[in-house]
Amino acid sequence: MDINKIFSMEKEIKGKIVYLKDFPKENTAIVTVDMVKGFVKKGMLSSHRIISIIDAIVDLNKRSGGYKKIFFLDEHEENSAELTTYAKHCIKGTEESELIDELNTEEVIGKEVAMISKNSTNGFHAPDFKKWLEKNEDIIENYIVVGCEADICVSHLVTTLKTYFNEKNLSRRIVVPINGVETFDFETHDGDLMKVISLWEMKANGIEIVDEIL
Repeated sequence: MDINKIFSMEKEIKGKIVYLKDFPKENTAIVTVDMVKGFVKKGMLSSHRIISIIDAIVDLNKRSGGYKKIFFLDEHEENSAELTTYAKHCIKGTEESELIDELNTEEVIGKEVAMISKNSTNGFHAPDFKKWLEKNEDIIENYIVVGCEADICVSHLVTTLKTYFNEKNLSRRIVVPINGVETFDFETHDGDLMKVISLWEMKANGIEIVDEIL
């Protein structure tokens, strides 16, 4: 493998900054993916890397009062099919499936919020999200997506969402800030490498990758 290609990919995805004020409140949704204790604070799939994006996600949500918001919460039954692929995590009724304390405040969450539990890596398939989308897809034109894991849950959601809108010939802006997403280190899964690759793939599929949202 030519390591220089990785550096070239990283260069391609970096260098753009956007401003929250340019996203109208009436047609923009702030989407936070899986910032639950089981991925951040404790449990077999928690990662210290995710801690590094908490401040950026809290700041974005504090500044976006009046915007529609979605918080996806990973939550599984003991017999969840996903647990045959990933280690046991975020079991329903346990602390792991709870939103982290830093985000779980009225100031951060706001009023127009949907808390959506999901049983797979891809929140798009969650029944409550399908209901939300049916109600809002003609209204919401911009989706700002943050959270974890960049190469799994975030990538699955935004790519499916983009292809869904493409199929319907709807022009929708899906924005992922680099400072608001992260992934984990585990054996051959190198967090730095997988984050770059996943963000590059998102951009190649029409997702707007930015350094941050000021």
